[in-house]
Amino acid sequence: MNQQANVNDPMQEVGRLVQWGVHNLVNWQRSQNTAPIDYIQFNLPAQMPTMPDPRNIILQRIQGKSAISLMEIEKAFQRIALDNRPKGVLLYLQGAQMSLAELQMLRGSIKRLRESGKRVVCYAKSYDLRTYYVASAADEILLQPGGDVSPIGLLMQQLFLKDSLQWAGIEVDVVAVTPYKSAMDQFSRTDPSEEVKEMMNWLLDSQYGQIVSGIAAGRNISEDDVRAMIDNAPYIDLMALENGYIDGITNEEGLRAHLDAKDIVLWDKADGMIMEKWLNLMGKYVAVLHLEGSIVDGESANPPVDVPVPLVGGPRIGDLTVVQQIRNLMHDERAAAVVVMVDSGGGSASSSEAIASALGELAKDRPVIIYMHSVAASGGYYIATPADYIIAQPGTITGSIGVISGKFVTKGMYEKFNAHPFEYKRGQNADIMAGTSNLTEEQREKMHQSIDRIYEQFLGRVADARKKKTAEIDAIGGGRVWTGEQAFENGLVDELGGLFDAIAKAKEMAKLDEDAPAMLVRSKPKPMPAQLAEQADPAAAIKYWLGGINDLYGGRALLMMPYEITFKD
Repeated sequence: MNQQANVNDPMQEVGRLVQWGVHNLVNWQRSQNTAPIDYIQFNLPAQMPTMPDPRNIILQRIQGKSAISLMEIEKAFQRIALDNRPKGVLLYLQGAQMSLAELQMLRGSIKRLRESGKRVVCYAKSYDLRTYYVASAADEILLQPGGDVSPIGLLMQQLFLKDSLQWAGIEVDVVAVTPYKSAMDQFSRTDPSEEVKEMMNWLLDSQYGQIVSGIAAGRNISEDDVRAMIDNAPYIDLMALENGYIDGITNEEGLRAHLDAKDIVLWDKADGMIMEKWLNLMGKYVAVLHLEGSIVDGESANPPVDVPVPLVGGPRIGDLTVVQQIRNLMHDERAAAVVVMVDSGGGSASSSEAIASALGELAKDRPVIIYMHSVAASGGYYIATPADYIIAQPGTITGSIGVISGKFVTKGMYEKFNAHPFEYKRGQNADIMAGTSNLTEEQREKMHQSIDRIYEQFLGRVADARKKKTAEIDAIGGGRVWTGEQAFENGLVDELGGLFDAIAKAKEMAKLDEDAPAMLVRSKPKPMPAQLAEQADPAAAIKYWLGGINDLYGGRALLMMPYEITFKD
């Protein structure tokens, strides 16, 4: 996918002309290469980013070469499909520790390549449930001798820290719109509420059902047989072969003979041998705006060092950055349609409103399509409401239409350290956000009034967008989280599919030719010295985390989904 930044910059138009010329020259050179290729091998790591993560030479020395992205795999498969030399591809799977939506995106790419007439073969040293789910989309599944097939099911874990925090002298004061809005339960409870148990079970049922049905369709067996396979796992190599769960056992040295291939070429080499389709980069295009991370006030950012806690760690979607990107698109007449790829569990209510308002203005004069990826819940769903059309993967986590607020009360921690804070205040509620005292009943009521108003606004936005009554949205809202499959059944999304379906829909709605390009919107990179300093300076990470803590635990209204939910297989 092509990249696009600062759409109004005249120098970029010159750059596009140069890019177009170089692009066509490279394609001409590639077209002269007629070297035979039987199979192209992709070594796929357990974790792959969705979008390309380009790194300069210096960052590659610090962080290593970036992993191939799901988008780059799709683009490579499209090129391979148009070349009549390769019989197919060999996917060397090294695990699949990604979200269900990401796995479904990869399975979709495999399906499209197979439909083009190419053969897809998967090879691995072992298969867990997620890896096997990916492999089941292929023509053939191969296993290393001595390996195992261990699709042992899904395990969901939640961690509750109330007692740990109390031991440290900290408690959490929470105000939520309903018990389903449970984003802070891990800090304020010792176990899940009945409502949360119900919600987690329906999510697990949906995810498990999608995996079972996908394997059944891919392997051409019944869903009952798949469930039996899972319940009786793991299997050693010979047992897996005997039961038909794999199609062959071979070591890497035997792959060429097994595939009857004279040559297996790694993609890094084949990339220079496979012709790329020519695109008209000077005409109208579909802009793809990728929004990933927690929604915060201010600028978008990526952490120097990551920690797995929303807002505190992970990438951030800053309203100032995104609104400016959207305004740039408003002035770009060549951007005939916009696909917004949302991968966010929410965050700041005020920032979500700012982004949604800007997207609503953009949608007045061109199609805006939302693609919900791994998660588009709470604030992630809020910013989707202005769209003309919403597409989600069956395994996307979405919904969580609701509001929550809370603060960490640290007076007990001060006591443990024999510290004695003393406060001076003017105004009865000056300490409503302070961590040295719990909310009074009057303050709690004021907080309820605030989140009730925001929830009413949230319901109104969704009801208008989905052409339903607010009572209908409230019945499936209140913080309830759904998979994309369930959201489709509840009328919260328009179609189940992937990013490429969203791009195709955008072209259709904008009346663009099928060959019109899609360009990724990227903000202007920061100067190199600051970027390198950020990577090397530990203080940068601490500042980033502290900023997130302030956003998350400062008593502000949040559109945030429950986040400490880990699925393991």
